[in-house]
Amino acid sequence: MDLNEYLRRHLTTRTQYRTMRRQLLISIALCATAWSLGSVQAARAVESVNPSVPYYRTKGFSQRVALNFREVAIVSPDGNALVYLEGGSHFAAERKVLHIARLDAGNDWRSHPLAMGALWQFSDADRSVPAYGWASNSSGVWAATREKIGPDGINRSGLQPAFIALEDNSIQLFEPPRHAAGPLDGLLWADSNGLALARFGARGASYQPQRHDKNPTFAIIDARRGMVLDTLPFDVFKAISKEHYIANLDNAAATRLKNGKVRAVLLALNQWAVWTQGEPPRILLSPYSDPKERHNKIAISRDGSRLLVARQHCDGGYEDVSEHDALRRRPTTPPCKPVESVIAALHDLETGRQLWDVRATVYRKAQYPNPAISDDGRYALIGLPYKGSDLQIALISMNDGKIVQTFRSPGYALHSMGFLRGGRGVWIHGDGATDLYEHSAQSQ
Repeated sequence: MDLNEYLRRHLTTRTQYRTMRRQLLISIALCATAWSLGSVQAARAVESVNPSVPYYRTKGFSQRVALNFREVAIVSPDGNALVYLEGGSHFAAERKVLHIARLDAGNDWRSHPLAMGALWQFSDADRSVPAYGWASNSSGVWAATREKIGPDGINRSGLQPAFIALEDNSIQLFEPPRHAAGPLDGLLWADSNGLALARFGARGASYQPQRHDKNPTFAIIDARRGMVLDTLPFDVFKAISKEHYIANLDNAAATRLKNGKVRAVLLALNQWAVWTQGEPPRILLSPYSDPKERHNKIAISRDGSRLLVARQHCDGGYEDVSEHDALRRRPTTPPCKPVESVIAALHDLETGRQLWDVRATVYRKAQYPNPAISDDGRYALIGLPYKGSDLQIALISMNDGKIVQTFRSPGYALHSMGFLRGGRGVWIHGDGATDLYEHSAQSQ
């Protein structure tokens, strides 16, 4: 090979290398720009309508969320906006930040510091429904705060209901309802229009100085008017000890019935209390009395007649984890013995009777998101057991519990999911990524 040929080839190779390097740098810059702007994801194309399944994917959004994002994200009923709570350094950190943004506005978050401490969650189950939720018309978010913070921490004030408007980012504070049992220290929005399930005098340990309220009570309140509509003493649960009231409240769900009254379901130890506003509670024995199932997730149907329970349990126990490699990092929980288990079940709230169940093989106990039921009562969403990082959601028929469609999580972790208003769509959120699905008019 002569020198001219060598130089020509060498220069061509070097030029190609420079071109490839420049293209790589441009690609990285474009990806970084797209991520920082929270642009619509281009990696997953819009799906074509498939008449064999009820929903098809129409939009995907990507937005940056706080690094310590541990709490539940919720998409507005109209599918246009998102809210999530930045939890702070730990579960009970007093100062938290509520972030709200339109999905198509990228990272244009409107942030609201809220003093909520451990009161951001109504019950004790991991990642249960939080104390914030969208108004039914998607005009804003109902939340709460407690602003009286002294130099040593929290004074003796409880929660104050608040409404944050999406349009102008304004926040309206409401006079909290009062009760002799103690301060308002728990909220679970029943219809996201100001009606809520509440607690009074039940979280004394979260105040400074600590309170010692002796007769805590559940209540149904109207936050707009600052009124207590009905109350239910904690003693409705015979087994709850007075020293650990909240620690024994596993989970709760609430809805507003067609007649305007609130119906709530409270799960504690081995009992379910089905409580309708203005009526005495109906106590049912829990079919999930094993203490290991206290973090099961629940959802109540819009008409208040049925309760969907998503289980988080290894029915076959756990596999032994090999210790042969001392340098190998062990998983946070050992794998389950792979046996077919009931992963979700629907119950009639009049009798507690199981109507149907969904079975699958569970390979590892995982933090599945809260289940959801569509407004029209046709479908439900549950998280599926998975191997590795393959996160999937199942669309379930509420008639018989059959899986009619599956969805993949848009992010590395599956944080939340739900239905759009009237069941016309599905939303799925994980790690700042949100996918929207619309109902196919061609499906049956």
